[in-house]
Amino acid sequence: MTTDEIDAMLDKMAEEAAATGDENLLPGAISMACDSYFRLPLGVARCTNIIHGIRYRGVQVLVARARDDKVMNRSEDEGLGAPYFELEPKA
Repeated sequence: MTTDEIDAMLDKMAEEAAATGDENLLPGAISMACDSYFRLPLGVARCTNIIHGIRYRGVQVLVARARDDKVMNRSEDEGLGAPYFELEPKA
């Protein structure tokens, strides 16, 4: 996944959540395989602090060798993206 693809998915989720008024449709977590994460431009997704972990536009980034590349909403991520923050604008 590229940052453009991630941005498109995050923005689409935010639009759907706003249209329906359902906060569970807001972006919850970004799942990435290690290889995909390391192909991102340096510093795009970074560790904000040890408690909140790696974030991109305020959304938790989950990185592991066995993960699939996808963006999950809050109902799909089973709480893995918590604590949730407001979606930050594109840089």
